[in-house]
Amino acid sequence: MRSLIVGILFLVIFESCGTETVDPLSIEGKLVTRINTTCGESTSCTIRLRDVTDFAWDRLYVFKYNAGQSEIEKVIGAPFPLYEEFKRSMIFLNGGTVVYSEVEPTDVERPINNQVVFDIAYRDVYRSYSSESQFEVKRKHFQGGVYYELQLIRSPPMN
Repeated sequence: MRSLIVGILFLVIFESCGTETVDPLSIEGKLVTRINTTCGESTSCTIRLRDVTDFAWDRLYVFKYNAGQSEIEKVIGAPFPLYEEFKRSMIFLNGGTVVYSEVEPTDVERPINNQVVFDIAYRDVYRSYSSESQFEVKRKHFQGGVYYELQLIRSPPMN
């Protein structure tokens, strides 16, 4: 009986590992919904971030999981109290003021199901985009599900 209980416990723990997914109500989740609606089954299509937001913004900063709080605050020029260690951050600004932000789940070994991966250079920890930016989306499958790579294809000049 004990070995049965241990076996069941092991299966529950094993099955829950790596099954984290993106919150469908987050901006990232809405972006995934938009990608699936716009792209259908295509492996590549074009989207704009502003199409999934319902607030005014002019600049988005996307940070990798290894960006520290002081580094984020230095880049955005404002406090970031929602900071969580080893989480990805999306911070929207309008006129230099933070208007919306969210922290996203991370698995440092692989993407999580429905993760949006921005085109941040390997050595960098963040990238900034304007509200007019357009992206090519590539859907990628992996053992844990699917993730989406966004490659900037159009952005107006920065002021």
